[in-house]
Amino acid sequence: MDLSNILSTRSKVDFLDPATAAIPTGKQTLDVDDFLKLLTVQLQTQDPMKPMEDTQFISQMASFTSLQEMRALSKNFETFSSGQRLSSAQDYLGKVVTLTTDGDDVTGEVTAIKLVDGAPRLMIGTGSYDPAKVTRITSQPAA
Repeated sequence: MDLSNILSTRSKVDFLDPATAAIPTGKQTLDVDDFLKLLTVQLQTQDPMKPMEDTQFISQMASFTSLQEMRALSKNFETFSSGQRLSSAQDYLGKVVTLTTDGDDVTGEVTAIKLVDGAPRLMIGTGSYDPAKVTRITSQPAA
């Protein structure tokens, strides 16, 4: 059930009544279309003797635009951060590292980097380890 169906099937009085039970839409977040539909209803139901001021309208639009930009920025930062973790993990290849896991120290050469659920893991022997657990890094001794 989309928001326009909800708005068209309920009377304006019910829609504005805070005691009226909410109708689940299945959506977790509002998008631009939802905002514009709500704004349209707000304009249609406003008191003609006390219309919405321009400053209120502009403020609501600016707030919504800021929210959209923050969400986009957050998503871009997550993508960037994920790439940085993978790039940093590659620096361990061929190095002998010591890391602490479950109270034990593990030392060995990092032979590969493996992605597990989008996060890099250091392969030492047959084990897979979190790069954040590294406590020491040394160059591999010459053979």
